[in-house]
Amino acid sequence: MLKLAGSVCILLASGGMAYTYICSLRKELHQTEQLLELLTVMEGELMYHRCPLPELLVQLSSHMPNPYCALLKQGSVRMEDNREADIPVLWKEVCGEFTGQLVLSPQAYQVLLRAGEVFAYHSLDASLQLLTLCKQKLSDLLARRYAEFAGKQKLYYCICYMTGLFAIILLL
Repeated sequence: MLKLAGSVCILLASGGMAYTYICSLRKELHQTEQLLELLTVMEGELMYHRCPLPELLVQLSSHMPNPYCALLKQGSVRMEDNREADIPVLWKEVCGEFTGQLVLSPQAYQVLLRAGEVFAYHSLDASLQLLTLCKQKLSDLLARRYAEFAGKQKLYYCICYMTGLFAIILLL
């Protein structure tokens, strides 16, 4: 009876481990979608409002959920405090502070860093072209990640449950 209870606990732990991995994948996909939304809203704000950069970031933060809301507010504060500083460098520093809260793939994180270069361009057309390029890269990445998601989900469940069954066999 004790071995049966231990076996059930091991299987439950294996399922919980698989569930945790899959939740982290979903969170990554969700934050990547939010980043794509941020770039879309940023493009609209640049095209129609053309307000100063710190105000733009505050406006963008009102449309975005966390962690992007906090990232944009922090970026706005930093840019107001350091008006002569290099904007892309400040953006990278702010993004670096939020790496613990962001669950992004390395490619999506690079797109986020690249989006900071939009603020350095003096030409609106160049900024909009860079945003369009970033959105395209992110859309392609999202399509690939969603295509891989179902396979990874099955793989994680299979590996975790097989590991659990292997542990049970060893303990019996």
